[in-house]
Amino acid sequence: MNRRGERATDSGASNDASLGAWLSSLRFSGFTVLIVALITGGAIIISPSLSTYVQQHREIAELRESVRQHRESVEEIDSERARWKDPAYVRSQARDRLFYVMPGETQLNIIDDVPMPVESTEETNASLARMDSDWARGLAASVLSAATTEAPPADASDTGADLAPEPAPTEEPTP
Repeated sequence: MNRRGERATDSGASNDASLGAWLSSLRFSGFTVLIVALITGGAIIISPSLSTYVQQHREIAELRESVRQHRESVEEIDSERARWKDPAYVRSQARDRLFYVMPGETQLNIIDDVPMPVESTEETNASLARMDSDWARGLAASVLSAATTEAPPADASDTGADLAPEPAPTEEPTP
């Protein structure tokens, strides 16, 4: 038995019956239906306006953030303009960017693009090697010999370069 003095049953039918009994015990008056209809209608009418309100507040927040970023960029530009009014800053930028020097100074540009190994095993020779060939004469001789040759272009086997491919061997049918 439960608290009301009714017997508790394990079947689902009694639960459905009790739910049905509860629903049938509810009484709706015309006033209750009118209030529910007014609240539902008001929610439907207000929802687009509420959506617009939320969207406009989001846009206002984005615009405020944009204004803040623009103000920061304006402050950066103002500070850079103030730096450019300083003659020492202008002089240092001319040295760094345009490689200008003051009269009487000597500028040395060090290019550090080729790193040298720390310990090299190569030995350097104190005397420079000199080639005893005339490259201009060799070039002229090569051009003249190529221009005055009697051989056809396909017969260039004397230079060591084989330009024409060898034909592939064919198999003859055996009788």
